[in-house]
Amino acid sequence: MRPTQYLLRAVASAATRKNSLSFIGLGRMGSEMAYNLFSRTLVESNGTARFVVCDAREETSHAFVKNFSAQFPGAQVQVATTPAEALLASRTVVTMLPSSPHVRNVYVEEEGIVSALRSLSPEDARSTLCIDSTTLDVEVARNVAAAVQNTGAAMVDAPVSGGVAGAKAGTLSFLVGGPEEAYKLARPYLLHMGKNIIYCGDSGAGLVAKICNNLILGVQQIVVGEAMLLGQKLGLDPKVLASVINSSTGACWASAVNNPVPGSLPDKSPPCERDYEGGFATSLMLKDMGLATDLAESTGVPLPMGHAAEKIYADVVSEDPELANKDFSVAQQMYSRYVEHVEERKHMERNINRSVVPLPPLPVPSSPSLPPPTARAALLALSMSKKPNAIIFGGLNTCSRTLAALLVPVDGGDRLVEHLRIVDKYSVAPATTYLGSVFPEVLKQPNVEYRQANLTVASTVSSCYEPPAGQAPYDYVFDFTGEIQWDRPEAVHITHTFKIARLIGLEAARRNVPAYVRIQHAFYQCKESGSHDEKEDVKPEGVMGTWWHETLQTELTRALCCSLNLVIVRTALPYGPYVNYHAVIPFIAVAACYGYLKQPMKALHSPGKYPSHTVHVDDIAGAMWACAEWMAKIGRKEADAIAGEEIPFKNEKNKVEEVEGMVPHHQKVIAPLFNIEDDSKVTLVELGNVIASYFGTTFDFHSFVTNMAAKFRLEDVIEDINEVHVSTWTKMITTSNPPVPNTQFSSYMDVYCLKKHVVAFSADKIKNVVGYKLKRPYFNHETVGEMVEKLKAEHSWPNNDP
Repeated sequence: MRPTQYLLRAVASAATRKNSLSFIGLGRMGSEMAYNLFSRTLVESNGTARFVVCDAREETSHAFVKNFSAQFPGAQVQVATTPAEALLASRTVVTMLPSSPHVRNVYVEEEGIVSALRSLSPEDARSTLCIDSTTLDVEVARNVAAAVQNTGAAMVDAPVSGGVAGAKAGTLSFLVGGPEEAYKLARPYLLHMGKNIIYCGDSGAGLVAKICNNLILGVQQIVVGEAMLLGQKLGLDPKVLASVINSSTGACWASAVNNPVPGSLPDKSPPCERDYEGGFATSLMLKDMGLATDLAESTGVPLPMGHAAEKIYADVVSEDPELANKDFSVAQQMYSRYVEHVEERKHMERNINRSVVPLPPLPVPSSPSLPPPTARAALLALSMSKKPNAIIFGGLNTCSRTLAALLVPVDGGDRLVEHLRIVDKYSVAPATTYLGSVFPEVLKQPNVEYRQANLTVASTVSSCYEPPAGQAPYDYVFDFTGEIQWDRPEAVHITHTFKIARLIGLEAARRNVPAYVRIQHAFYQCKESGSHDEKEDVKPEGVMGTWWHETLQTELTRALCCSLNLVIVRTALPYGPYVNYHAVIPFIAVAACYGYLKQPMKALHSPGKYPSHTVHVDDIAGAMWACAEWMAKIGRKEADAIAGEEIPFKNEKNKVEEVEGMVPHHQKVIAPLFNIEDDSKVTLVELGNVIASYFGTTFDFHSFVTNMAAKFRLEDVIEDINEVHVSTWTKMITTSNPPVPNTQFSSYMDVYCLKKHVVAFSADKIKNVVGYKLKRPYFNHETVGEMVEKLKAEHSWPNNDP
């Protein structure tokens, strides 16, 4: 019998839920925490308690059950395959996850905790407690807590301090945020996993405290590494130096428990004694430093030490990706390597003849300086005689992965670039965003480099432009950066969209990059009729659309004074394999649900005769490449003359004084702008008919009453609209053959997806001026089917065929 079947029957009993505990996330920290929580609860309950575990890797859950059962024969421990099952099986659920995207998935996606809570009776929901110990973005935590609390359940954020060693010993400190009543409910469970339980205030307060604590820890660990290295080079025994530090004013956890130098703590076993295995991963510390600097950006607090430490961790991960999963104290190794280079250089200088060509510079990060114009021209000529070098900034969570696969094919086709560097805020090992099955293969190709970085830091952006040793400067820069979560605060959109794009554009201009291509997503409301060409005035959609539009203004200003070779590619509604953003993809998932039910698919906004033009991601990638080649050949001045369009001011006038880099509303801004869409030019009703008929059903609209309610207050009808297809999608996932162990795809339509999106961008100009030919000219059964079958092949889309 499958564990999921057992759970689904077991949840029918309220008594079963009351006596059961669920733990989701069995990583290094989570597995130790779950062990302590379960073992101590088991003893406390005289062996009657029941336990449930859930992890993205089901084999990890089974391994935990096997180990725990060996230690406690007769213990009732089951495996849940989804967060919803874990919640339905228990009144108390603890989650310990890598980062914000994982928390969103576990709590608010279809098979998540919130959907399960909504399926319970009001009484059962009110008796449920959720404890999240993830260190994540404060705003995300507060949004998730609100979603849980809206169901009647209680929730606290309870991030931890103490590391893997503290988790194993049960001595963690929990920093708790949430309603005081929820804190009192959570405290007994936290005491089974930790020693110090500190109530910090309302939801998110615990996270703020944890992020501040980890900011200190991240900086301390680097300084301890520097001090230990300095002492060693001056002849001090590491054990003696560590003893002095740990008994003096320099004493801290980074030295006394996590000292980065082997042999420095003879009575302990820090990660450095195990080749830095088994501690707190460098990629996770980089994430935490990013959370701190993001908070600082949004509140205007300067963090010079924090930014410096964040850059060091980013350099460690980018220079040697294998170090991403090792304990963050491994950062000390970067300094050790540098010292080795220094000593090797000194040795060579003592033994070489003065007539020999000077030695190359040391490989230590520093403020980049550009070569003189003549040297740069020579390098550029050399690079352009071969295949160009390219950087892709951002877009792992949208469609930059498709461009990477075009530039460096994994099927044996000719690559378009000599060297490719991809830079984004996400980790790829372990993955903290959906990557699809092709992109990991791209990263394995020669001369392809991934760099995890915080692009809100100017020095970090600048360092990303430095080519690897032996490579020419970058010729093409593709900018996909920007916030795509529509409900984030305006400060986040300003920082993650406007400011990052400005920094990337400024550096591209400073380095005279031959082509800089900026994507502009379909975050606009177009006119329902008209030419739909680049000259047509369109309205940015909400705060998110406004700040995406503003990136064009700041970059264009710099283009006028710094010769930025900018091209803008503005897309219609995207779709295609391995992408999961905007409205079309969930629309396809909804159609799959109604095809499965053999019922008509229904939508809002009857009669749906307005344009909802689409574009395949293969054509977004192809258009961006074609525009880069076009710009590199003719330069900005000629490009403006041929394809320049005025970019109108669309923001509030007072923002110009508040946000550095904005263009005054009266200043005329012109840049090359190209639309990209396919030739289908579908309306909403035509789009719905294509998708629905592919899944063997028909397309219709919700009733007049529902449409009118949605028109005045969409939030009031969103749950009613989602009720049927969300539960159906869950059923399709759980009955899929082969199974779907984990998916990023969802049939849940949030407020943004359900809004009326009038999108129409004629692609005539890019065809005529650049000569671009569409690869996927029509949105039809073939292109939809190809997308679905590829997702089925990677087991991220349900297969319910007989």
